[in-house]
Amino acid sequence: MVERDSVEGQGKVVVIGGGLAGIASACYLADRGHPVVLMEKRSFLGGRAFSFPEPETGLQMDNGQHVFLGCCTFYINLLGSLQAHRNTHLQESLFVPVLDRTGRRGVLRGAALPAPFHLLPSLLAYPHLSWMDKLRVLYGGLRIHLADRRRDESSLEYETFADWLKRHGQSDEAIDRFWNLVVLPTLNDDASQVSANMGLKVFKEGVLQSRESGSMGYARVGLSELVSDGAIDYLSSRGGEVMLGTGVRELIIEGDRVCGVRTSRGDVHGDWYVLALASHDLGAVLPPAVAADGFFSLADHLSYSPIVNVHVWYDRPVMDDEFAGFVDSPLQWVFNKTRMQGDDDSTGQYVCISLSGAWEYADLPRQRIGEMFLEEMARVFPQARDARVERLVVVKQPRATFRSVPGASSFRLPVTTPISNLFLAGEWVNTDWPGTMEGAVRSGYAAALAISSRARGE
Repeated sequence: MVERDSVEGQGKVVVIGGGLAGIASACYLADRGHPVVLMEKRSFLGGRAFSFPEPETGLQMDNGQHVFLGCCTFYINLLGSLQAHRNTHLQESLFVPVLDRTGRRGVLRGAALPAPFHLLPSLLAYPHLSWMDKLRVLYGGLRIHLADRRRDESSLEYETFADWLKRHGQSDEAIDRFWNLVVLPTLNDDASQVSANMGLKVFKEGVLQSRESGSMGYARVGLSELVSDGAIDYLSSRGGEVMLGTGVRELIIEGDRVCGVRTSRGDVHGDWYVLALASHDLGAVLPPAVAADGFFSLADHLSYSPIVNVHVWYDRPVMDDEFAGFVDSPLQWVFNKTRMQGDDDSTGQYVCISLSGAWEYADLPRQRIGEMFLEEMARVFPQARDARVERLVVVKQPRATFRSVPGASSFRLPVTTPISNLFLAGEWVNTDWPGTMEGAVRSGYAAALAISSRARGE
C-alpha cells in the first residue's frame, strides 16, 4: 500500500465482490482518497479463500488448503498492509518433503547457490528420479531459465507444457515425478492440459528465480480470520464502507456508463465501479444485452477446474512434517494442520489432503473419496494404520480456478471495459498470472490503478 493521498473530487468507487481482488482494489483506492464502498453477498470477506465452522463440532476449517510462494509479492504486501502477515508463515527458502507410496522420502530445497542452481544439490539426491531423468530435469530447468516468454508467447500459448517439456528432452517419468509436482497445485491442472506459457511462468518466476521465490507460505489461522476483519478495519479507518450480506441484482447501465447498482438492500450509486467477480458470474449482474456483447461474452469461453480437499482428524499424530508432496500415489499434497496452526498441545492430529485438477473425484460420493484416501494414508504413513479417525469431511470446489489451457489467454479480459466507468478484477482477468491468490490481488491493483489514472484525467 501507499501513503494515503489527500485528494478530493476523484469520485466514489463501488467495488462488487469481497474476494482478494475486491479487497485489494478497495484498499488501494481508499489509500488514494476515493470514498469506497465494498459489497459482498456473504457475511465475510475473502472470496474463494475462506473458512467456516465444521457443522458437527464447530471447529474452524478452511474450504481448502491455500498456500502462497515467496514470489507472490503483491499478496504478501497486502497481508502486511492488513496486519495479517503476523498470522502467516513463510519459509526462508524452499523446503519440500516428497514421499512415494512406500514412504520413501526425498526433499527439494533451496541451497546457498545462485539461481537457478540452488536446487541442484537436492535434485541430485532426489530419490524419485533415475540418474538419466535427473540430467533431463537439469537440462529442462536450464532451458526454462533461458526461455523468453515475451518473445515466444504466441507459440507457447498454444502448446501444452507437457509437449514443450517433451520437446526439451523430458520423459513421462520426469514429468510425473518432478514437473507435475509443481504444476498441479499451482495451475490446478496436469502439465498435459496447461499452456507452455503458464507452465514456464510458474517455474521461471517461482521455482527457479531465486532461493526465496519458491518458498512456501501459509496461514496459521482460518482463512476468513486472516483477511476479513483486517480488511474491514483498514477500509473503515480510511472512510470506506463494507456492506456484507449484500447481494447484487443488476448493474444499472445507461449508454456507456454505469449509473448504479441494484442490490438486496436498495440501489447504491457511485462514480466508478469494479466488478470483482468470477467470470461465470458476470452474466448474473450485467444487463442481458451487455452480457451478450462480444467483449464480455469472451469470458464465457473460460473453463474451470475442480479441487477436492479431504479433512481428517486422527486421534494421534500420523505425520511429522508440516506438509509433504507425493509421487506415484493418489495423494498429491498432505498438510499437517495441527502443526501449521501451532497446536502443539494436541494429542491428536488434523490433516488436510489437497487434490488439484480433481476431475476423477469431483463426482464421486464423499464417503467413497474418504475411504479411498484413508486407505492411501495408511499405506504411506505407518502411524495412520492404528490411528482412529475421529472426524472426516470432504469439501468439493467444482469451479475452484480457471483453467490455463492453451489459448485461454485470449479469453481473459482486460481490467478496462467498453463501459467508461466499469472495471474488472479477479484472478481470471489478463494479469499474466494463473488462477492464484497472487493473480487475484494483482488484478485488484490493476483495476484500481486504471480508475486512479482515469480519475486524474491521465
